[in-house]
Amino acid sequence: MRRYSELLQERPVRLLFVAAFFARIPAMAAPLVFTLYVVGTLDGTYTQAGIVAASSTLGAAFGSPWRGRLIDRLGLRRAVMPSIIAVGVLYPLAATSSYLYLIPLSFLMGVFLIPIFSIVRLSLSVMVEERQRRTAFSADSIVAEASFIIGPAAGVLLVTQAGAGVALLAIGACEVFAGLIFLRLNPPTRSSPKDEVEPSNADDDAPVRAHKARWMSVPLAFLFLISGGTMASLIGTDLGVVAELRELDKVGAIGLTYGLWGLSSLLGGLIYGALNFSIRPTYLLLALGLTTIPVGLGGEAWSLSLWVIPTGFLCAPTMTAAAEWIAKLVPEERRGEAMGWQGTAFTIGGAASSPVIGAAIDGVGAWGGFVVGGSIATAIALGCWGGQLIPAFRPERHTALSPYNVDDATR
Repeated sequence: MRRYSELLQERPVRLLFVAAFFARIPAMAAPLVFTLYVVGTLDGTYTQAGIVAASSTLGAAFGSPWRGRLIDRLGLRRAVMPSIIAVGVLYPLAATSSYLYLIPLSFLMGVFLIPIFSIVRLSLSVMVEERQRRTAFSADSIVAEASFIIGPAAGVLLVTQAGAGVALLAIGACEVFAGLIFLRLNPPTRSSPKDEVEPSNADDDAPVRAHKARWMSVPLAFLFLISGGTMASLIGTDLGVVAELRELDKVGAIGLTYGLWGLSSLLGGLIYGALNFSIRPTYLLLALGLTTIPVGLGGEAWSLSLWVIPTGFLCAPTMTAAAEWIAKLVPEERRGEAMGWQGTAFTIGGAASSPVIGAAIDGVGAWGGFVVGGSIATAIALGCWGGQLIPAFRPERHTALSPYNVDDATR
């Protein structure tokens, strides 16, 4: 645990993790509370709740890169302040609106969602040395898993005790408070002040400026595909577990299965962050896809809970490795936008794969969800792996301006 001990010795890093933990709890609770609000308070259907969720997802996919670019251009405080104001206005409106108005409101909520993921990963890439990034990103994945365990449970408790409308108001207030905490902390997003401008009359600066202008590359596109494939695998496991336990009439075991899935992901992230070398995200996604496909073989609740452990173990490392490589490939001045595009890749991967996985479950049973989700992830991993065999597309060719030791990273 020496790597984690060294990381947490820095007070700003500790404060960032604490702020991220509390900030993510209301964000994790919001989707479930919105579902309960639509089907309970508004007497809607689950299909209508799904439309609201899709609207919010589309908003997040649109807004994430835009907000990331604002952070790159304007700094954290000026970029986040509009989100804080919007959240403070939109949640009270949603808590008192009809279903028809809830759809555009949820879209705007997605657009102005406070980008906790991008802020934390971007700040960590600046606050810690490159040799510590793997450990830092893994620690952030662990913090996110802990927030996921608490958030939905807290949302359900609020709904049952005070009602879905009050729960929405509470989530909005908590998100505003979380945004204010980040404004107060103002974690760095640049290693040097934003107003420091490199000399423009130096000839040897031209390659650096050209590299910054062309931040998008083929290896980076592969990483976005890998992020989308990761989400497809997770959606396949998520929907497949619920469908399988419903088929077995063991819905009460959902907590056990999800708990083992989440704990194995937490453990995988913990171990990956303690390693002294990186693993290519392509290999991790391939392993994630291949371990997802056979989960449906669990014919009982207890065996299903055991089958999800390997795929859970690979979840956090795959997401961490992708973020680690993005931080290496993208210049600091455009890293916020790149992290935003990764968030969009997660969103699109989940949104695009969900209908296909759902259709497979409806057509052949719960095992089809695991097979389709795992197969999508496997196919993307093999496609990216094949692409990386082409010399011009190898990530090493795109890190020439980075001090990172590529030989150590790619073993």
